[in-house]
Amino acid sequence: MHGFNVLISKKAIKQQPHFCWKKPFDFQQNLALRTFSDEHIVVEQFTGTKFISEKLWLDNEDFFIVTDGVITNLKALCLEHNAANYDALLRKIVKEKSFFKNFRGHFVGFVYFKKEKTCIAFNNHTASKKLFYFADQNTIVIGTDLYTLSKTLETEKIKRTLDKEAAVFLLTSGFMHENLTLLEEVKQLRAGEFLQIDNFNLKTDFYFHLQDIQENHDAKSDIVEQLDFLFKKSIDNEFSLDKEYQLISLTTLSGGLDSRMVALTALQLGFSNQMFLNFSAKGYADEIIARQISEQYQVPLETFSIEAESLKPLEEVVLVNDGLTIYTGASAVFDAIKRHRITNTGMIHTGMLGDALLGSYLISDHKTKPQISDGVYSTKLLNKYAPVFQKYIQNYSDIEMYKFYNRGFSGMNNGFLYFDLCGESDAAFLNPDFLSYALSIPAKYRYKEQIYIDWIKIKHPEFAGFTWESIGGKPTNNSILRCYYRYRRALVKRMPFQTMWKNNMNPEQLWYDKNLSLRQTLDQYFLENIHLLSSCSDLFDDCQFLYKKGNITEKAQVLTLLAACKLLL
Repeated sequence: MHGFNVLISKKAIKQQPHFCWKKPFDFQQNLALRTFSDEHIVVEQFTGTKFISEKLWLDNEDFFIVTDGVITNLKALCLEHNAANYDALLRKIVKEKSFFKNFRGHFVGFVYFKKEKTCIAFNNHTASKKLFYFADQNTIVIGTDLYTLSKTLETEKIKRTLDKEAAVFLLTSGFMHENLTLLEEVKQLRAGEFLQIDNFNLKTDFYFHLQDIQENHDAKSDIVEQLDFLFKKSIDNEFSLDKEYQLISLTTLSGGLDSRMVALTALQLGFSNQMFLNFSAKGYADEIIARQISEQYQVPLETFSIEAESLKPLEEVVLVNDGLTIYTGASAVFDAIKRHRITNTGMIHTGMLGDALLGSYLISDHKTKPQISDGVYSTKLLNKYAPVFQKYIQNYSDIEMYKFYNRGFSGMNNGFLYFDLCGESDAAFLNPDFLSYALSIPAKYRYKEQIYIDWIKIKHPEFAGFTWESIGGKPTNNSILRCYYRYRRALVKRMPFQTMWKNNMNPEQLWYDKNLSLRQTLDQYFLENIHLLSSCSDLFDDCQFLYKKGNITEKAQVLTLLAACKLLL
């Protein structure tokens, strides 16, 4: 929610602009405000003080630079470049084209070159942190938070309008595509993208793109060894910062493989000062499996039970994600973060997109073209909106690239916005060194996550001793055994008694159907706010239809749009 804002004006700036930062939640503590200004530019940062030494704020005669989030390898870069400190490091590398490509971690940044009067804004390799920008002939505004940027535009008397194409994606996919936001005038930097500003001319370009990754031809045994090496390197890079600051590493843990790999590999490498975090409906497999792992490895587990009440404060949830993705996807995490009271904690470490890198986005053992139905939450309006999808889908040659840049980087990565409320976060799988190698592995090895299971079985067989929630049994590449596990789980679900497989991880439909208070809260919000779309007759009618005829997920897509319109416009 917080970070930095930049205002650049053609006219000399005579007074400090009013950056309309979101009011911090009660549980957010220790936020710092700092400002930089020149004749035509003002930068303001409002950020957490935890790891603030790893957030660059350097001002010298040549340039000013600010970053937000955490760059985890700054000290390693200092050693590599024989630099005594971060200032010396930046003086050596900042003139290099896309110098930030060598940064690792969860970050965004902005550089102002004073003599040249040029600027660069940059995202990290996977857009795990957000950066938005607006430009007209007189004003440029760049910021890490869409709400703050929108309200800043309002104070500058700059109009904002609803982007109908972005609304279409929210009502179907449940997240934004490409560089869209719900404000037509504001775009977001994509994964691995940077923005150059020279005399009010704006240009975006990629310094890192998945399409540039070449397929490798390593033997399977060598692939397993390299995966393990790079993953351990990523874990060490990420967890070492917590250790340096003598903080407890918070590691998410569920019944899946991704979080398990992060948590247990970190333990293997000696990062024992951990606490596991679990978000699950009470008594569901995700909670039970996480508890088994916690007890086996004697690491404390903090469990946050997911309950119907977490769906009620939808405006609060949307306030964090700016309507970039369906609010129910993060409502439980937001509820947990509000309740989290453990002190002396470091980063939150996640297994974000691990399964996707190792094959779950593939639908066959060879490259296939994407379809407009790939990865959408709702198909009810898909035929009507097909031209909008076709406009953007043609930019992708295969389904995996399409899903990564949209469902993955633009959609799922929004989960970091909630973790960052109580500090900083990162994901070992998203380290660009590991990511690049994983995606270089031929599809024939990654299809159905075969290489993932091989990696675990060969290098970490003890990790395979616990049930894999996705299949209902222990990790295996035996297709017959997988089918048996899934059949058994499906059969147990139909039994007239409660089991670990009875619930869904987020049983939202059951809550909506059975919880009168929740149903009344959501239905009332719809009725009170649908008028916000009255000037867009098509969207108004579509939302009426989707809310009345749709399931809870489709209703939530509509509610997210309404809440975002109310907050942003």
